[in-house]
Amino acid sequence: MSASHNFSAADIISANIEGIERGLKIAMVQLQTELRVRLSKKGSGAGYFGGSKGKGSFRTRSAPGEPPAVDTGTLRNSVQSKPQYIAGTGMTSIVLAGLVAGVNKDARIPRWLEYGTSRMKARPFIAPSLEVVRPSVAGTISDQMQRSIKRMQTRAMKAAQ
Repeated sequence: MSASHNFSAADIISANIEGIERGLKIAMVQLQTELRVRLSKKGSGAGYFGGSKGKGSFRTRSAPGEPPAVDTGTLRNSVQSKPQYIAGTGMTSIVLAGLVAGVNKDARIPRWLEYGTSRMKARPFIAPSLEVVRPSVAGTISDQMQRSIKRMQTRAMKAAQ
C-alpha cells in the first residue's frame, strides 16, 4: 500500500536545515580527527632536552613547515568540536573550541604555530587539515540532506498508518 503525502515548503526547508546541520557536525568531527592525527606526529627537527633547565626527557622539535610535534599533547587534546547555539536565531554554529579558547588559556599559541612569528617559522596544521576535509564536505551535507528528507517521509508514512 502506497500513500501519497504533500509536504509544505516549511517541512522541506526544515528537513534540509536538519540535514545541513548534521552534515556540518560530521564534517567538524572529520576535521577534529584530522587535526588530532596531524598533532600526534613526532617531529623530525632538532632535538633538545625539555623540562626545567633542560634536565627533562629528550624531545624532538618539528621542522619548519611540518605540523607541531607532539610534546605534552595539550594542543592535540584541546581540539574539540562543539555545537554552539546562537541565542535568538535558532541557528547552531560549530566551533573548534580548544583552538578558539587557546592552549593553557593562551589563544595566541595556535596562531603562532600556524603562521609563525619573527623568531619561528610556521608549523601549519589547521590549513592542511582543512584541505584534506574540504573535498568531502559538500557530499556529506548533500547525503545528510537526502537522509533528512527520507526521515521526514518515513515519519509521515508512519503517522498515516
